[in-house]
Amino acid sequence: MRHRLGILLISILPVLATLAHSGEARPAMRIVEIKTGELTLSARFYPAKQASGAPAILLLHGWNWPDNDPSAGVVEAAREFQAAGYAVLTPTMRGWSPSGGIDDCAGRQVDDALALLEWLGQQPGVDAARRYLAGFSQGGQVALLAASRGAPVRAVAAFAPVVDPGSWGEETRVDGIRDYVMEECGGIDGWPARSAMHRADSLRQPLLLVHGDADRRVPTQQSVRLYQKLVEMQRPVRLQLIAGAAHDQDAVLQPQRAIDFFREVAAEDRQLK
Repeated sequence: MRHRLGILLISILPVLATLAHSGEARPAMRIVEIKTGELTLSARFYPAKQASGAPAILLLHGWNWPDNDPSAGVVEAAREFQAAGYAVLTPTMRGWSPSGGIDDCAGRQVDDALALLEWLGQQPGVDAARRYLAGFSQGGQVALLAASRGAPVRAVAAFAPVVDPGSWGEETRVDGIRDYVMEECGGIDGWPARSAMHRADSLRQPLLLVHGDADRRVPTQQSVRLYQKLVEMQRPVRLQLIAGAAHDQDAVLQPQRAIDFFREVAAEDRQLK
């Protein structure tokens, strides 16, 4: 029996090695805790398949109900980025369990994103010069604001982002958002610091904006206006509208769009060397 078991194990090992070599086996996700200021954030880390020189992405979730862990909602997107060769970090942002803290509409959440990018760049196997940033909805807002504050990333992808809280509160067609904007986004005095439109001059990294053209929660004009402003400023920006898509993460958060865009940026970098 032991002899047969030994033969069985020896037979399986080459198969496992082949799967790993072919890319079908992926490193296991692990839960990590990362300190950002006074708060410790919970996050899911998906290591890259390659042992060194891997690109990495910080993927930020959108607003969710307080009792949910929003990072669980972007697992499929994270796995798609990982399969494309990225190390991926998906935190539960400030304001949601199990991270705790208070949702402040892209206030201190931006500080958190900058700290998370620093942590990501220090991980074994990650090429810190090839970090990227992406987010959906409120996560897109945080990504844009982090980029405007000099986030050490090569490019950014924002999916259905809140670009300007003031106009968002006026234009949304979903009940309750106007109150949220007034109460959680700092009121009129707090909006400029939370507005990528207001900080557009500081957005210099290549930027991909993706938005559904039937979005009633975060109207499409949020992305369109930022795109138009950045084009006028001759900044590297691209806008992709998804026909018939509402504010639906499954329909709008399409990792392949970001992967293709990031690869184009990387190819241009190689040509300049």
